[in-house]
Amino acid sequence: MTWTAVRRHADKQLDDYALEMFRKRIPQRLEQFRNGSAAAVDQLAFQLARMLFARGAEFVRRELEPIKHIVPQSLAAYLRDCAGDRTLAAMALEYANAANIFEIVGVDVAPEVLEAFRSVILRIETHRHDMPERHWTKGLLALALNQRLGWAPIARLMPAQDVPFVPRATFGFDMQGLIAHLGGARLVGATVDDVLPAWREFMADADSLMGARQIDEQVILWVARIVFHHIGKQPLGTVGDCVYEEIGRFVEAE
Repeated sequence: MTWTAVRRHADKQLDDYALEMFRKRIPQRLEQFRNGSAAAVDQLAFQLARMLFARGAEFVRRELEPIKHIVPQSLAAYLRDCAGDRTLAAMALEYANAANIFEIVGVDVAPEVLEAFRSVILRIETHRHDMPERHWTKGLLALALNQRLGWAPIARLMPAQDVPFVPRATFGFDMQGLIAHLGGARLVGATVDDVLPAWREFMADADSLMGARQIDEQVILWVARIVFHHIGKQPLGTVGDCVYEEIGRFVEAE
């Protein structure tokens, strides 16, 4: 499947049923928010990612207007339930994904909301061969938080070892290599031009990786956040636009 087909499919889903379902769920989310429930953001990131791919960040912001305030309280409620030192299920990443997509489309979310995941990320259990998309999401979240103990092992590195960085390298389907590359870029202060070839090859391969269940839409959004914001120094709220524009370039070239 091409990016043209991905965008067309997502757009058709929005027209057929997804957008109506999203809007119908808003009163329930607001009720959950008023009750202090973390469920107010449950399963939200997946729907928003499809909207972003198909129609862009401005469209997502408009749809989020009634619930743009729910993320901080909902994530705090979830993290309160994570007190202690027990292992956490990978579903914890859904809450980080929600915070990420709110931020990258330009909804105002205080930095400390995502930063709160620093205290729990090492307790989130993921495996490369069991739902690998969540494994890569954990590594990319840790990288966004500069939590080296979280991302280095996922990138096949020892936490204290030197991280080699080769500007403009590419990695094909190797997600561990890509995460190591982005981590090395952050450590050496590389520029966005140094990592754009890796980003563009990743995007060219993204649909195949999604088809093989190696990544999902959230992995794409985390990679984009790191490339354009943490490395490229662009404002965080413009990353969603970068993703939409990049998909547009692929569509035009197909």
